[in-house]
Amino acid sequence: MHLITILLIGIIANIDNLAIGCSYGLKKTKISFTSNLIIALLSMLFSFLALLAGHWITHSMTSDFANALGGCLLLIIGGFTITSTFFERSSSFIESQLPFLKILYHPKKADLDENHQISSKEALLLGFSLALNSITTSFSVALTDSSFLIYTLSIGIFSFAFIAFGVKVGGLLQNKMAGLELLAPLLSGLLLILIGCFEMIS
Repeated sequence: MHLITILLIGIIANIDNLAIGCSYGLKKTKISFTSNLIIALLSMLFSFLALLAGHWITHSMTSDFANALGGCLLLIIGGFTITSTFFERSSSFIESQLPFLKILYHPKKADLDENHQISSKEALLLGFSLALNSITTSFSVALTDSSFLIYTLSIGIFSFAFIAFGVKVGGLLQNKMAGLELLAPLLSGLLLILIGCFEMIS
């Protein structure tokens, strides 16, 4: 997988972070440098573990097959990302009782004490929730013979940058927030499908 493609996937995997950052900026909720760093490090950790799992599996298959499989998985993930935007996740009793599950399904609700400040504890929960979004993508990337270091760093860097940028501009997107939350997964899903197709035929 080419360097530009790896960086592009790093961006795609963090588009949700941009929308989340904008949401918090709109609510005037602050995310400190430390909290944002925690989120980025968790994303890097989970992505690296997924890369290791994918790399371990590639030992039992040829490189061509691994590339094709990785591309196929990216295509499937992209399709799922697009279709899932049209289905609202319903809240359950368990979700309402467990803050962890509430944040898992609704990252925008990580400010549990509603003090307009994401604490380190809340950052851990938010980071875990956002990191889960990139696990399957990272696993797929590992099957396509990519650089672990570059990909993992791109995940962390874009995670940090997108959340920070999103918080800054959130206040300027008041009437466009709903459109951004819908556009982000649609755009990321479409790009994953295109990259998946490219990897399958290359």
